[in-house]
Amino acid sequence: MMRKLVYGVWKGVKYDNTLGGHAAPTDFDLTSLNNFNPGNPIDAFVGNFGFLVFDKNVSLAGVLARYYTRVREVSCGRCTPCRTGAFLLELALKDVVEGRGGQVDWDHIYDSALQMRETSLCGIGRTTPVALLGALKYFKDRLVESARALTGDMYTTVTAKCIEACPAHVNVPRYIDYVRDGHPDLAAGVLLHHYPLVGTCGRVCVRPCETACRRGDIDKPIAIKDIKRYVADHAGASIGTLFKGMDPMTDFTKARVAVVGAGPAGLNCAYHLLMKGYPVDIYDKDDKPGGMALRGIPPYRLPKGLLHGETEAITELGGEWHFGQRFGRDINISSLFEDGYGAIFLGIGCAEGAYLGLPGEDRSLAGYQNGIDFLLQIERAVAEGWPPQIHGDVVVVGCGNVAMDCCRTAKRIATGQVHIVYRRTENEASADPEEIEAAMAEGVQFHYLTNPTQILSENGHVVGVEVTEMELTQKDARGRRGVRPVEGSNYRLPCTMIIAAIGQKMERNVFNDADGVLLDRWGNIAVNSALATSRPGVFAGGDCATGPTTLIGGLAQGERAANSIDEYLSRGSVGFTPRTRMGEIIHDCHLLEDGTPDRLEVKKPRAKLQQIPVEERECNFREVDLTLSPEQARREADRCMRCYRLYAVATPRPIPGNIEAERARDAALLER
Repeated sequence: MMRKLVYGVWKGVKYDNTLGGHAAPTDFDLTSLNNFNPGNPIDAFVGNFGFLVFDKNVSLAGVLARYYTRVREVSCGRCTPCRTGAFLLELALKDVVEGRGGQVDWDHIYDSALQMRETSLCGIGRTTPVALLGALKYFKDRLVESARALTGDMYTTVTAKCIEACPAHVNVPRYIDYVRDGHPDLAAGVLLHHYPLVGTCGRVCVRPCETACRRGDIDKPIAIKDIKRYVADHAGASIGTLFKGMDPMTDFTKARVAVVGAGPAGLNCAYHLLMKGYPVDIYDKDDKPGGMALRGIPPYRLPKGLLHGETEAITELGGEWHFGQRFGRDINISSLFEDGYGAIFLGIGCAEGAYLGLPGEDRSLAGYQNGIDFLLQIERAVAEGWPPQIHGDVVVVGCGNVAMDCCRTAKRIATGQVHIVYRRTENEASADPEEIEAAMAEGVQFHYLTNPTQILSENGHVVGVEVTEMELTQKDARGRRGVRPVEGSNYRLPCTMIIAAIGQKMERNVFNDADGVLLDRWGNIAVNSALATSRPGVFAGGDCATGPTTLIGGLAQGERAANSIDEYLSRGSVGFTPRTRMGEIIHDCHLLEDGTPDRLEVKKPRAKLQQIPVEERECNFREVDLTLSPEQARREADRCMRCYRLYAVATPRPIPGNIEAERARDAALLER
């Protein structure tokens, strides 16, 4: 049921239902604003489009006074309109709630808010005055009369399109600001707030933040991933070294936590639990941490020494490693609880590669592998200094990022041609476009709208694959066009190796009935929004809970799981996360879709990452991409427009997990 709007101003339109009526924004589903947390309705909402009030007893001045206090706190102070405007708006509203509204020069305040709106340099200054301008224009009497301080709670979120697009909600503009000012060390601190794998993520992240970047409406998105890599490489020391000499914060009065799986999700879960003081043991079947980031990403994209150095942060923080421990064989849920752990995180990944299931398929054939096994085999060989050689041509089936890793790896060790076979078009490929571009530059041949139909073998060896051409058909209910074989178009691709890079899944035999962990219909571990499984005290994240995900996706889930485990161990249950709820409102109500930038911007070319020449990539696994220079990084950082937005919800009851409000309440008690 949609909650009734009492009054407000949204996108410049006045709404007033105080005398009856149900007028409301037609492009805003107000059901999203019924409750913030269960049993705690939203009394008022403030954002870049204006303000909405749902309880007639709420003081508009009280809501806006709290909101503009936050505006003043988050203003960077670089430009005068925002620096002084935020201060003036806050003072005026404080005067109102303290009974001095008649002494305020409202014309001056309106002009200050308007100047702040029109001339500020970033999104905070340009969007936060909208609410007060609307209030002064349409509800000035209501703002001043019966004004009083807000008696309920308020939760605020400073965000931007790039922040919301990032699964970890990294404050991208903030660390870009530090780079622009010549402080990559401080920028590293922003990133370390979320994960220790800064350089790793700066090399292999799939950049959802760049897709969302508003700068793309003007010229090209900010090279956020490349700036992150620059931060890691110029922080003054390696990320792992930054933690050297730190006294572990371990509080041995807290419950012990077992993290199973040392991939990105498990590493980040352990990292955040250690930062919270929990004793953490990390179990993994391999002899080194890193999971698929270590074993599945080729060295030409991610040098293994870099990843290993960043995982040293876990050791320095007091984490204990237990290698060679396979889940389901050496340890299980029951044995870990029997050993005294208070909670368990499962980050066991999806280490089982899929096969093609074609006529003529025999998994024992020489020259037939799935993509995961192929990458693991080559990684071990390269690490030992003995990369193998493939004699003849190679066919890789699939066009995702694993397929790109497989074909580019094969190109470095094969004596013949490497082919990609994909049943759809390039536009529908799930691989990073830059990876496809790099594979093409290295000489990989792509066969789009081509599907394998039969594996060809002789005397136990692969000798080729039969393929057929495909054609596009009508769109389905999801808007995706289907494909069908073109009759009579079959032909043979001779090869000595076929690599199936069409997916991966979790090993199912690792669980038994006594574990009490349910799987979903896709064969992944079933979890709720807090990443809790069906077994109390057991949490899961990363590939094993979502299916194959990105490195940044795994890191984000590790952090979320750590917060849930902390709540479970400290409160006995997993409940509400205000930042997640605010993210849902922002997404569901399309609050960040407020058009293209409304200020004139000079077009500036995006920094282009340098690479080693293609001819130097033959027969070696040297890192291909090079780091931005300090001058390039600062110039690229200067392209950021700091498209921040500030959102606030006011509620009648305290919001669980609202740290800022809890600190304010503690401070007030101390003052008494």
